Amino acid sequence: MFKPAKLAVLVLSVSALASADAGKPPSTEDLMATSLGSVAWKDAPAPVPKGVQVSPVAVDPASKGSVAYAKFPAGFDFPAHSHGLHEYTVVLSGKATFTLDGKAHEVGPGSYIVIPAKTVHSLKCHEESECVVLTRRPGPTDYQWVQK
Repeated sequence: MFKPAKLAVLVLSVSALASADAGKPPSTEDLMATSLGSVAWKDAPAPVPKGVQVSPVAVDPASKGSVAYAKFPAGFDFPAHSHGLHEYTVVLSGKATFTLDGKAHEVGPGSYIVIPAKTVHSLKCHEESECVVLTRRPGPTDYQWVQK
């Protein structure tokens, strides 16, 4: 049984998935079973802030939507932003404050977050552990950063 040390979630771009070490990631339509304990982490591509690591799982061949793991260091503050499409995230490990449309939500392992399109959101991973998440998007990922 896999016992994650410390983890949290993030959204991954199709470009991140397309640059997977083994070439293209599998299709979301392919038969697969994956385990967090066996993923290969790499630095997230721009425009994702430095410090975030990702591991692509699959890409939908028709919509270019992605499924991916994301890992945030303890204390990491992922800035406020929105996307043109919905985002669906499950927290796998770690504890964080997920702010959705100005309302803070304390989340931990097993938490499920639905972020409607164009909803401003941010993530603050708590100081005591890193966070790991699994995120699914129905189409290509875009970022609209909120200026402070």
